[in-house]
Amino acid sequence: MDFIKIAKVDNVRLEKGHQVHLGTLHLTAHQLIFNHPEQELWISYPIIYTVERRAPTSDGYHPLNFKCRNFLFVTFLVEKEQDAVDVFESVQKLTCIESITQLYAFFYQPFPKFVVDDGWSIYNPVEEYQRLGVGTKTNHWRFTSLNQEYQLCSTYPRILAVPSKISDTVVSYAAKYRSKNRIPVLSYIHSSNMATISRSSQPMVGLKQARSVQDEKLVEAIFLSNTPQSPNTPSPTTTNLIVDARPTANAMANVAIGAGSENMEHYKNCKKLYLGIDNIHVMRDSLNKVIEAIQSTDTSGIVTKIQLSKTNWLKHIGSILEGAAVIVNNIAQSNSHVLVHCSDGWDRTSQLTSLAELCLDPFYRTIRGFEVLVEKEWISFGHKFTERCGHLANEKSFLVNTTTNAAASTFNNVHHRYFKQNQGRYSSPVFHQFLDCVYQIWTQNPTRFEFNERFLIQLHYHLYSCQFGTFLFNCEKERVEAQPDKTTYSVWSYFNSNPEDFQNQVFERERDEQNPVITPDTKYLKYWSGLFCRRDEEINEFPEVGMIEMSSDLS
Repeated sequence: MDFIKIAKVDNVRLEKGHQVHLGTLHLTAHQLIFNHPEQELWISYPIIYTVERRAPTSDGYHPLNFKCRNFLFVTFLVEKEQDAVDVFESVQKLTCIESITQLYAFFYQPFPKFVVDDGWSIYNPVEEYQRLGVGTKTNHWRFTSLNQEYQLCSTYPRILAVPSKISDTVVSYAAKYRSKNRIPVLSYIHSSNMATISRSSQPMVGLKQARSVQDEKLVEAIFLSNTPQSPNTPSPTTTNLIVDARPTANAMANVAIGAGSENMEHYKNCKKLYLGIDNIHVMRDSLNKVIEAIQSTDTSGIVTKIQLSKTNWLKHIGSILEGAAVIVNNIAQSNSHVLVHCSDGWDRTSQLTSLAELCLDPFYRTIRGFEVLVEKEWISFGHKFTERCGHLANEKSFLVNTTTNAAASTFNNVHHRYFKQNQGRYSSPVFHQFLDCVYQIWTQNPTRFEFNERFLIQLHYHLYSCQFGTFLFNCEKERVEAQPDKTTYSVWSYFNSNPEDFQNQVFERERDEQNPVITPDTKYLKYWSGLFCRRDEEINEFPEVGMIEMSSDLS
């Protein structure tokens, strides 16, 4: 490939933590490979977060520092400066690509072939909504074809479920009132009481306090959709909720740009709750601080607990889980409906709906059910994987810091801060946070999940590896147009072909028959040591395993 200035470098030293190995560095079209007698280290280019070329060491080696999205931190020390420059520039070109179709997924061929290659058909929206009850357990919901060609909302799925009593005309008018036309639509029906979770984007209220009668009718119909149809259906309560995931101040700030939050004078039989979950920029900054704290173990050998606590990572995880718990309790205990939104309805909204459904429905706690849940709540409803994961990396991720004089050092420090502030302006660990939340619930309920921790860690890895076509696009429309099912493999085929590697050995399926609902415990949380490639005792306190008490201010 033209981008590769040097394909092989001998006598390279690898520093990984306190380990040092001597070997050969190979550059291929899609991976960086380090060979030494004991093992091989493969680094897929999309997994690279930053690369820094630094000043020569005292013994004349030229260091290249790699930070990876799977929390691998390594330094390659190259004998010749020109070789180090060639490796740096080659990796930069191979990482900072211009098109999704240049990613490894479009070239990858599994060997041997997957035993089960059903990943692209794992989720059928009509079948899944029918399983939940649309047209089978309740006649209060119907499918609409308004978005069959993505003409109603380009970031929503083709198949949408709306209240039966609401016409397509009303739905079309209601769409004009929601940001990006992301109207309130069905996500989930709870089988025992027909209570529902719906999702949308923020309303376009603005400074003039605009309203939409059609939107109000749509929300009202959603909140009346579990009128008892049989003596066995519990009566609904009056605690229907509109959940705004944002901090109140953020929602109010959106009024100035024509958006905002619902004026509750116009929405009947419900109340509104702000969850106070911070935006993508705050979450990105928090993860960057976690990376800095964890990387410090490679030099000092100790993670400073105070430094970790200042990241606020567990505080953010706790806020998301508290929001999910509110939704779970409102559905399961109060027999009431919940409409969830944030700003555009594809980040915090996806976190909340999927986590609540994971707790409410045992099917989603199986391996195949979890795959369906991710396809439904994240991929089909338009979480922007391309942007949030930074698949098309920026050249600012590659830093040169090869001088030792004070002026140059000051310049490089300023550049480094600028990079951290501007790197991937729209990138954010939103799906990573979801997986971390799942991990917290998994540790609290170890017998209630069919999958193990390795399943979650591998899913996080392949979120960024770009080895599969599953997480490459920003919405269903982009995915349909690109037809990755014809040119790439689904990550679900990988998992389903190796089920024994990802099964939880203490899973007790029969417990779900007695009590199907679980609730997140937000009082105690821990850092995910397995994902962060650290021992539990390095980053979590004992004997309570790093659990931190969360304040409960959402009651």
